[in-house]
Amino acid sequence: MNTIIMLIATGLGVGFLSAMLGIGGGSLIIPVMVLVFGYSIHTAIATSLIVIVSTSNSAASVNTLKNLVNIRLALFLEMITATGAVCGGLISTNLPEKQLTLAFSIFLIIVAILYFKGVTHKDIVNAQASDSKGVFEEKYFDGSLNKNITYRAKNIIPTTIISGFAGIISGSMGIGGGIFKVPAMNAISKIPMKISTATSNFMIGLTASAGALIYFKSGYVEPVVSGMMVIGVILGSNIAARFFNKLQDSTIKNIFLIFIIFVAIQMFMKAVN
Repeated sequence: MNTIIMLIATGLGVGFLSAMLGIGGGSLIIPVMVLVFGYSIHTAIATSLIVIVSTSNSAASVNTLKNLVNIRLALFLEMITATGAVCGGLISTNLPEKQLTLAFSIFLIIVAILYFKGVTHKDIVNAQASDSKGVFEEKYFDGSLNKNITYRAKNIIPTTIISGFAGIISGSMGIGGGIFKVPAMNAISKIPMKISTATSNFMIGLTASAGALIYFKSGYVEPVVSGMMVIGVILGSNIAARFFNKLQDSTIKNIFLIFIIFVAIQMFMKAVN
């Protein structure tokens, strides 16, 4: 009974953070399941993928109704991300895990530094005002500003390249690529933070679905474990989604920065031990 409660509680926390930040949550789920609950890495990854799908579907449904998801941009970037995920699976079988993990942690630290010096909401508004056209132009109602915001995705090529890299990392390490795609969409493509996280959340479910089916077929899925985690995740993601639009972009950005640093340290310690 205690294990079930702990699994639900873990899912609640993961679901809340995942929906808030537009990440899959694998970087939280996998270590907890292996180190705290003692499950195998394969079961942890399988559970993580199922949880990612649940998180994405739960939060994306609410965010889509609020027009916080740029569906055209999501589908475009997802094609590149999925291709990168396939390449990542092939690469991971030919590269030492420690070197790959170390490179990942160093890259994350660089991302955190650049993101800390990145754009503000005012920078985004000014950049949008100077551009009269945009392929991925959309608008949404910002609850924190209490007004409609029109935005356009700029610098698509760099963001697309980073999305491909995010797919490679996702396929090789079994974690979501949102930790790279969210900063890219926000800092490079000048997309508001709310839209970046919501769009990322929409994408990660599509990527994780295929992997979840493969692990299910291979027999690594523990139905009870996955079920309890999913219950917590759905509750957590729904709580986050309900007041997500009322948060200021700067608040979401600061939380995301803390998360990036946390994952970077976690992966660095794993690489050197």
